[in-house]
Formats: sequence, structure tokens, C-alpha cells
Amino acid sequence: PFVKQDASRFAHIKPNQSVDVALPKGKTRHTVLLPPRFHNRNVLVEVRGQGLVRSQAYYSNSLAVQVVEPYGQVRVTDATSRKPAPRVYVKVYAQAKNGKVTFYKDGYTDLRGRFDYASLSTNDLDNVQKFSLLILSQNQGAIVKEATPPKR
Repeated sequence: PFVKQDASRFAHIKPNQSVDVALPKGKTRHTVLLPPRFHNRNVLVEVRGQGLVRSQAYYSNSLAVQVVEPYGQVRVTDATSRKPAPRVYVKVYAQAKNGKVTFYKDGYTDLRGRFDYASLSTNDLDNVQKFSLLILSQNQGAIVKEATPPKR
């Protein structure tokens, strides 16, 4: 769930597409466009060159996500229209203060596009160091956000 910390864990996945790209001479940067079939899809981009390998998870989506850490809430809207996105699935993992990662809770955004990711009827929040939120829309892609627990 805390994939941003180590995308190299996915190195064993067989790619759906590989492209050899010749870099322009004298340039230190080059842009490669994501093929349309991967739009609004989660992808892992891996770049190899001169013996170096770099991987980065990329979450192509059309969601605007606002994490409201002081209240332990996430607000999801359509990136273009800014209208609330109801019925978006949110799966929450918690990293405890001892480093252990466990499932915390899940559910769907309400009609306002909001989901409370922190509240439980237990005192588990007291032991949380960090949250990882998977926000998954059936039609608009997915994104992973990390958040600190709200202050009590």
C-alpha cells in the first residue's frame, strides 16, 4: 500500500508494452507520451539506460483528490468539472508506529464525494503513524495518497 516508497518491488511484473526510445543528442530531458490505451489506468513506468534502472508508479486518472488531514477525510471530485464524485471506493491501510502495515478500513465516498478514512469505533488511531489511501473509481482511474493521522 505504501508503493511510493519502493516502486522497484514490481520489477518481476511482465510489461504490457516496452518501447525503445532514442534520446536526442545533447538533451538531458525527453518526454514520452503515454499511449491512449493506458489513459485512466495504473501503470508502472520503468526507464533503463547506461546500466541504471528507475521505476515510478503512475496513476493516470481524471480525479481531483483533496486529503483533509486535520479531519481524517478525503474529498474526491471530477478533475474537469469539479463536481463531487460519489461511490468512489476508498481502501485504507495504516502503518503503525512500529512499522507494521495493516488494513484499516474501506468504503465509498458519499454524495458529496467525501470519505472519513480515520474514524473507527476503536482506539486504533492512537497507534497510526501514516495512512495509505487507494482511491479507485470504476470509470476515472485510481490514485494512491498518503496522509498523516489527524491530531486528537
